[in-house]
Amino acid sequence: MQAYKVLLLEDDLHLRDTVEEALVDEGFFVTSTDSSDTVIDLSYDNKFDIYLFDVNVIGMDGFELLKALREAGDETPTIFLTSKRNSQDVVDGFEVGASDYLKKPFDIDELLARMMRFLQSKKRYVISDSIVYMPDSYELINNEEKIILKQKEAQILEYFLEHSGKIIPKEQVIEDVYEGEYITDSTFRGYINKIKNAVGKGYLRNIRGRGYIFEAV
Repeated sequence: MQAYKVLLLEDDLHLRDTVEEALVDEGFFVTSTDSSDTVIDLSYDNKFDIYLFDVNVIGMDGFELLKALREAGDETPTIFLTSKRNSQDVVDGFEVGASDYLKKPFDIDELLARMMRFLQSKKRYVISDSIVYMPDSYELINNEEKIILKQKEAQILEYFLEHSGKIIPKEQVIEDVYEGEYITDSTFRGYINKIKNAVGKGYLRNIRGRGYIFEAV
């Protein structure tokens, strides 16, 4: 859970701090703001796992914001956190693409449960307490640093992760990942070195004369 990235939009400072502190204590990475304009910038430059949006905020309201994000192709799961009680408001939220709707005041445990409904379906590899790899986006988080791998680097890393703890000959890696496509030894070594640099050299090791082994913690 510790690697999930949350973007929180909330204009109530006390509530924003309370929610952010609770989520950080649960191991989430949280970015928070009170402005929908800031959300637009943040969502453009970063990939989040889930959005938590208040409705009445600085700039465009939460409904307009999510509509704009959806029209731009952003399908990040989104939960509205709002004091709006009118049933039409709930309908409006779902019509613009909301994943869920939680009325204030709410219990943090309920918020977590609703969040995990969407987050647990995301495929990810937990390499250690501080290193997580998301294959859908080729994104590696290493001590909160985001590294985007190239496609072949990502495919090779995922192959090792699927066979973690096993010594695999180089020829087998190439055959299974490249499926007959030609690759030079120098190119393959280049991919291996880039993976080592991204993850940490202690995780992926060359066993002389036998192949490679990836060992997650």
